[in-house]
Amino acid sequence: MKVISEPGEVALIRRFSRRLGGQTPSVRVGLGDDAAVLRLPAQGSAGQAGGSGREYTLFASDMLVEGVHFMRQATPAKWIGWKALACNVSDIAAMGGLPYASVVSLGLPPRTPLAFVEGVYDGLARCARRFGVSIVGGDTVRAPVVVIDVAILGTVKRPHLTLRSGARAGDRLFVTGHLGGSLSSGRHATFVPRLSQAQWLVRHLRVHAMIDLSDGLASDLWQVARASRVTLQVREADIPVSRAAKTIRHALMDGEDFELLFAVPSRMARRVPKRLGGVPVTEIGIVTRQGRSGVELIQRNGRRRQIVPQGFKHF
Repeated sequence: MKVISEPGEVALIRRFSRRLGGQTPSVRVGLGDDAAVLRLPAQGSAGQAGGSGREYTLFASDMLVEGVHFMRQATPAKWIGWKALACNVSDIAAMGGLPYASVVSLGLPPRTPLAFVEGVYDGLARCARRFGVSIVGGDTVRAPVVVIDVAILGTVKRPHLTLRSGARAGDRLFVTGHLGGSLSSGRHATFVPRLSQAQWLVRHLRVHAMIDLSDGLASDLWQVARASRVTLQVREADIPVSRAAKTIRHALMDGEDFELLFAVPSRMARRVPKRLGGVPVTEIGIVTRQGRSGVELIQRNGRRRQIVPQGFKHF
């Protein structure tokens, strides 16, 4: 008997998507990116009734489960609430958009302390205020462990829409921040979504591809490589390793950094700032070829090796 842990999250999504059938005309991008991209009736083509055709709607969701994404004993409730919304804001940022509304559903064991739930909502409210998100509804049900499910809506100007699938041969690869050690440092819950950094990038540069680093650099490099059908080459010496990570393996595999990985044309690489809003930006590699998916690591000794697409395991 096959179980869901065998294929893993990415293969599982591909497998189930084949069962869902085709998409309606309102879907610009469905499964396979940080958020779905929708063309709603009020956002139709220019000249149609009800819209200027200048924006798309973005729709994403993320679920946090006690024992998988947080431990109540180790993480203050306010930071659990912050994280639940912040990881959704990060998804919208990676698409080049701005968030505006969300719904929050909670699954709670009956004996959950009221103070804990109030703390979660304090964190949700703080994140919502910081990033201009209105929490407009949700649901509450009984559950064996604490579950927080957040869905979010955003908008993106059509020229700013940035997918994982747009990387091209010759593009230069960059990341924001420092990578690895998010759990040991507590940054997995206290991170700040790179919304303002993403907005600067899409407004000032031609960003071919972008993704938020939620599952680990190695895994998310593969997400871009597969979606764009390109080979990515990254330099071990240039990957910004956080103090909490200490080793390159942790920077590649740990996950939940919630930084940005993005690709820009080579001619624009000089225009990428060294810092954005106080956050360092580092060039780590290049897109070497089109038509074949792969990720190579240039080690400090000059040798090349294939990066195995490992990172956070959902199952």
